[in-house]
Amino acid sequence: MRNILIKNPIMKTVTSKKKLQWVIRILAAAPLLSGLIGLAGIYNPLFNQSLPENLILDSNLRFLNAMSIAVALSFYYITPVIEKETTGCRIICSTIFLGGLGRLISIFDLGLPPVPFIVFLVVELTSPIIIVFWQKKLASEYQNAHLQDAI
Repeated sequence: MRNILIKNPIMKTVTSKKKLQWVIRILAAAPLLSGLIGLAGIYNPLFNQSLPENLILDSNLRFLNAMSIAVALSFYYITPVIEKETTGCRIICSTIFLGGLGRLISIFDLGLPPVPFIVFLVVELTSPIIIVFWQKKLASEYQNAHLQDAI
């Protein structure tokens, strides 16, 4: 008897879903951890230089780091059902991408930041695009697999 390989669109979708879920979980850890550390405001231990005592700067740093935490938690919230969360995924990815554009503007205005921030910039400008297209493909596969089940 010979082995017959049967194409199973649901299994293919599950595999792709699990991979995307892991990528999102790993990437979301960065804004979660940096956001938690960044809640220290101008006293953030990641800064290698002391920042001036400035209420507005401190307040804005804490607020924006809280937003980083919210973005990460939002990603963790939609990850279990990522194939159904096209709108949520696009909103979160757009937020990350816009943050990357903000870093890019800062580079043009003030110069290059330390290397870790350049890495963040690359991730913030590339990963949202990859995730949006991957999620779109996954959502399409999910819909097609469930349409075939209904027939």
